[in-house]
Amino acid sequence: MTEAQTAQLQYQVITNDIELEKIIPKLEAEQSLGIDTEGNKLDPLTAKLFLLQIATSTEAYVIDCQKVDLTPLKPVLEGERPLKIAQNAKFDYSILKAQAGITLGNLYDTMLAERILTCGISRDISLRSLADKYLGMKLDKTIRETFSDPANPALRGKFTNEQLEYAARDAFILHEIFKKQYKMLQQEDLVDTAKLEFAVVPAVSEMELYGSLIDQKKWRAHIQELQEKRDKINAEIQQELRHLTTYSQVDLFGNESDSINLDSPLQLLEAFKKLGVELPNTSEATLSKTDNPLAKKLLEYRGYEKMITSFGESILEKIHPLDNRLHPDFLQLGADTGRFACNNPNLQQIPAESGFRSCFIASKGYKLITADYSQIELRIMAEVSEDPAFLGAFNKDIDLHTLTASQMFRIAIEDVDKEKRFQAKSINFGLMYGRGPTSLGAQIGLSIEESKKLLEVYFSTYKKVKKWLDTLGRDAVRYGYVRSLNGRKRSFIMPDKTDPEYQRLIGAIERQGKNMPIQGTSADITKYALVYIHNTIKEEKLDAHLIHTVHDEIVTEAREDIAEAVAKMVEEKMIEAGKKLIKLVPIKVDVHISDCWEK
Repeated sequence: MTEAQTAQLQYQVITNDIELEKIIPKLEAEQSLGIDTEGNKLDPLTAKLFLLQIATSTEAYVIDCQKVDLTPLKPVLEGERPLKIAQNAKFDYSILKAQAGITLGNLYDTMLAERILTCGISRDISLRSLADKYLGMKLDKTIRETFSDPANPALRGKFTNEQLEYAARDAFILHEIFKKQYKMLQQEDLVDTAKLEFAVVPAVSEMELYGSLIDQKKWRAHIQELQEKRDKINAEIQQELRHLTTYSQVDLFGNESDSINLDSPLQLLEAFKKLGVELPNTSEATLSKTDNPLAKKLLEYRGYEKMITSFGESILEKIHPLDNRLHPDFLQLGADTGRFACNNPNLQQIPAESGFRSCFIASKGYKLITADYSQIELRIMAEVSEDPAFLGAFNKDIDLHTLTASQMFRIAIEDVDKEKRFQAKSINFGLMYGRGPTSLGAQIGLSIEESKKLLEVYFSTYKKVKKWLDTLGRDAVRYGYVRSLNGRKRSFIMPDKTDPEYQRLIGAIERQGKNMPIQGTSADITKYALVYIHNTIKEEKLDAHLIHTVHDEIVTEAREDIAEAVAKMVEEKMIEAGKKLIKLVPIKVDVHISDCWEK
C-alpha cells in the first residue's frame, strides 16, 4: 500500500443507530477488522470517547460515539471472529470497556508484534514508524493533538474533515501492517510468542482498570516512621563526626553549624578524609566495600531516604480521584526478556519486606490473594541444563540454596546457617545474570580469590549448569540471538571487531545471552498464568479481579466468602502455566490470603 493508494481511502461517518445497524452484517462477514479510537484523554476512566473507527480491507467506518449507541457492536467486537487488529490494543480495550461497556476479543496488536520482532534491536514501535517501515507512508500525527484541545469543536460532537480522515486512515492501514508483520512472525518462528502477548492484553487491561486500594493513613504513618529512623541515623552520624574530629561549635569547613549535608558528595569525601579514609567517590558500591562504621551508617541513611522519596507522598499523588484507587500502567514488554515493567507508579519497585506493601489492602468484604512461584528461575535452570543435582533437589523438595551451601562448604545440610545459605543463594541467582567473582564477592563480602574458589566448587558440583551457561553465552555471540523455552526471541546488535570496546560489548552479550532464556521463560509462564486466571474469572463469572503482577508474583482480589476457592483456582492455573513449559521438575506456588498485600 502506497500513499497514493491510501489517498483514495473510502470511509463512511456513522452518526445514528440506523446507520450502525446497516453495517453490522458487513462487519460480521469479515475475517479481520482494523480497530481504533479517538478521545480527549489518555486516562480511560475519565476520557470522553469521540470516535470508534472500524475498517475492513476495503473501507472504513468512523462512528460518532456521542450520537450512536455502540451496544449492537458487542457481539462483533467481543467475539472470537473476526480478528480485531489494533495499535496499542490495551488502550482501545480500556477506553471501550470504561466508556461503552464493550470489551475486545481475539486481538492482534501491531505495536506488541513489532516489539516482539525487534526485541533487543529497537523500541521504535509507534504507528508512524510502522506505517513508514511497512507501507512507505508518512503519517501526520499532529492532527491527533486536536482531539485533546479543550477549545476544539470535537468536544461538542463536531469534527473536521481532516480529523475524520485521520481517524479512518489509522484504522484502515492496520490491515496491511498486519499482513506484513504476520509473515515476519511466521518466518522468525514467533507466532506463539505473539499469540501469548495478544492473549494477555485483556488481562492487563482489566487489571489496570480495576486498580489497587491503599490505606493512606497507614501509608503516611509508615513514611513518618521511616523519617524518624532516617533522622536518628543522621543524628548519630553527626555526633560521631563531632566526636572523632573534635569539632563541636563549627563544622568541618569552619561554618557556624554542627552538621554536614549527608546528600553532598563533596562534604562527605572531606569528612571521610578528616577521618583518615580516602575514597574515590561516595557511591553505594564504594561505601559497601569500605570497612568503616560511618560508611555503613551512611548506607543505612540512604536506604531510608530512598524509601521516603521513592514511595512517599509521590505514590499517594497517583491515586485516582474517581475511585480512590491506583491505576498503574503495566508494560507487557517492558524488558527485552519479555518481563513486565510498571509505571505511574512503579509497583514493582516496592520491596517485598517493606512496610509499604501491607498498605495495599482489599476492598471491604474482599480479600487479597498473593501467589508467587517458588524459585521458578532455578526450576527453569534445572529444566534447561538437566543438571542431576538441580533436578534431584527439586524432585525431592529440598531447598536448593541450602543444598548448594552444604555442597560448597562441605557441611551437613542441618549445619547450614543463614549466612552460608545467603552466599549460596547469591551464586545460584547471580550466575543467571552472568555475574563473575568480582561482583559476587562484593555482594557476599568475600575477596575475589575467595569468590573464585567458591565458583570453582559450585561448577564442579553442578557441571551441567556450567556447560549450559557457557553454551548459551557462545550461542548468543555466534547467532546474534537467544530464545526462551516458549520461543520468545531476544536479538543482539553485534559490535564491529574494530571497536575498541569490542571485548566488553561481547562480554555483555554473553551475560545477557545466559540470562534471557531463564528470565524470558519465567515471563512466559507468568503471562500464561495471567491469561488462565483471567479467562477462568470471566467464564465462571467470579467476583474476583486481578490486581497486579510483580515478575513471578500475581495478586488477585476476591470476595471474602469465595476467597479460598479463588486462591485454589489461582494456584492450579499458575501450576498449569508452569507445566506448559517445565516438564522435568514440579512447579510450586506459594499462596497467601490476607486483608493486605503480603506473603
